Amino acid sequence: MVKKYPVFVLCGRDETKREILQKLDPNDEYEVKCLLPFLGKRIIDWQLEELRKSPYCGELLLLGLSEELATFDYPVHYVPIPLTATFGQKLLAGLEYARSIGIEDKIFVTSSSDTPGITVGPINEFFEFVENHIEYDFIQSVVTDDVTKEVFGEHQRVVAKFKDIHIYPGEMFSMSEKGIRTGQAIIDETGRGRRRIKKQNRKKKNSALTPILRIILRKPRTWPLIISFLIGRMPIHKGERLLEIISGCTVKSVVINDAGFGMDIDVSEDYDQLKKYVSEIKNIPYTEGIG
Repeated sequence: MVKKYPVFVLCGRDETKREILQKLDPNDEYEVKCLLPFLGKRIIDWQLEELRKSPYCGELLLLGLSEELATFDYPVHYVPIPLTATFGQKLLAGLEYARSIGIEDKIFVTSSSDTPGITVGPINEFFEFVENHIEYDFIQSVVTDDVTKEVFGEHQRVVAKFKDIHIYPGEMFSMSEKGIRTGQAIIDETGRGRRRIKKQNRKKKNSALTPILRIILRKPRTWPLIISFLIGRMPIHKGERLLEIISGCTVKSVVINDAGFGMDIDVSEDYDQLKKYVSEIKNIPYTEGIG
């Protein structure tokens, strides 16, 4: 029998309206970007439908979205938390809500809500990796820069350049209860740092470690690893070790070689790129504009 995992779906928004909603929703019709229309559905629908195809997907717990804003034709849980809660606050609220309704799983899988190009094949690949590495507190999916460039030549993800591989975060990860409870500082600092990287600064010259530099600087024993990373000599397993030192949790990464798995919608240009991509892989006619 296949093990099913509860899935946290990250919704919500920042306190300040981001560039994507300023451009794509000038009339303030949508509270959050995952509800923007996209090829006849909402952005979030594409993601949830693919997740539900997976035999490993259990309860869907929406973090940062209320029933007043969106309803679905299948069971979901609306975790009571403000739309603008921080990344760490959402995960902690999700954990506490899950426990309150009797979900006793040790591992929670987290998915974004704005990756409409994600498909069930890579989703299953990630779940299977989690199943085989259940002892880790944190498992992050990553996508290679080369694979993404083949499909999205002008992508603007912030890439981590390790000695053996160039990668950026995918849109699914898993965390244990320990990881959620003890990793609050790094979770929130990473979230804040990613939001500070605006479109004009999302170039390869930016370090993928930028969001957590303030934490790193407080731990001198990480400095040799940082230097190794900055001069391009750090292998990815040493990067995992660096995160373990910072977070106090066991860390593992898994490479998912699928461009759609890592392309979320951060800026308005991403919307059109992904709309063209999804129209091709789903054989749906492409239309200009929002919708």
